Amino acid sequence: MDTVDTVLVSRHALTPRTTQYVLRADDHTFSFKPGQHTSIVMPDRSPPVVRPYSPVNQPGTNALVLAIKRYDDGTCSTWMDARSVGDTVPVMPLSGNLQLRDLNRDVVFLSTGTGITPLLSMARQYLTEGTGHITFVHGEKRPETLLYRETLDLLAAEHDRLSVHYVLSDVEWPGRTGFVQSHLDTYDADWESAHVYVCGVPQMVVDTLDTLADYGLPDERVFSEGWESGSVS
Repeated sequence: MDTVDTVLVSRHALTPRTTQYVLRADDHTFSFKPGQHTSIVMPDRSPPVVRPYSPVNQPGTNALVLAIKRYDDGTCSTWMDARSVGDTVPVMPLSGNLQLRDLNRDVVFLSTGTGITPLLSMARQYLTEGTGHITFVHGEKRPETLLYRETLDLLAAEHDRLSVHYVLSDVEWPGRTGFVQSHLDTYDADWESAHVYVCGVPQMVVDTLDTLADYGLPDERVFSEGWESGSVS
């Protein structure tokens, strides 16, 4: 198995159950396309257990920044939660289908939970290299579990080409409620030509892809990792 040994150099809580980890590998440069994922390898398991995570940072450095939500029965999330600064964390080279296809076309990002991580990395790339408009829609259950809200709000304040919308499913609040795919006609997006990228738990991705198809978007303008339908019964 091809791996790179990284060292956990910092960790801090983003929400009550989600932690941001910074992994660094001296004398190594991580080359990837924003949106792609690495895989953490748990070497103390036999055979080793591997789980994918998408960095929120840009390529070209010796670090990966990962946001991992801890589940009580989660194999890797609980393993990572037990790591301390200075511990070694093996990771695999980055790969994956989720990446920007056209930097000259408007884009729509639809995410929930930690599905925001690859899309945030892609948004940063687009704001640097792209020419169109970004509509970024992120859904969560409650305000306190919204990941990277300050980051998105700051980027939106700095870039007129980025508009951000939040959707909450478990609480009444002044903004949108329900599901990200329930408000398509209220977002400031050019649905006639925009590329749409979707990332979240498998059921959210499948439901959103179905809604986008019903909305009239052709498959060739809608992108996800591609494995989600096989994970939904």
